[in-house]
Amino acid sequence: MTENYLQIMTESLEKKLEVLDKVYEINKRQLAASTKRPFDTEAYDAIMDEKGELIDELNRLDDGFTSTYELVREEVQGNPDKYREKVLRMQDLVREAVDKGVSIEAQEQRNKASMEAALTSKRQEIRERRVTASAATKYYSAVSKLNTVDPQLMDRKK
Repeated sequence: MTENYLQIMTESLEKKLEVLDKVYEINKRQLAASTKRPFDTEAYDAIMDEKGELIDELNRLDDGFTSTYELVREEVQGNPDKYREKVLRMQDLVREAVDKGVSIEAQEQRNKASMEAALTSKRQEIRERRVTASAATKYYSAVSKLNTVDPQLMDRKK
């Protein structure tokens, strides 16, 4: 029975690696979307939704791995030689998952910086539009006052 659980744990780690690869690719798309001008909010949101689903899947895999490990922990710790090969395989998979996680973390930092730059650019654009609109309003207001003749300057003679 323990052999089956260890096999399930190994498959869970392999599935986690596949999901991490997908997250890595989505992060690339996320970076491209955040640097594209004009910024496409809908495309970015779709990418984030897809990424959210993968993160949920990673959490489920982690929870399943942990609960399965709790079932076999005592047996594996009590007979380390018997399960040595499977444990070493899982340790390699865990190391690979950690390495991918670190690389994804670096991507996340780049994506965050890119998104902050996009937001700063958008804020600047909005600020410029406000200034332009305000200047236009003041200009039209001033021009409309030029065309009116004050009543004091009108000739009252008939």
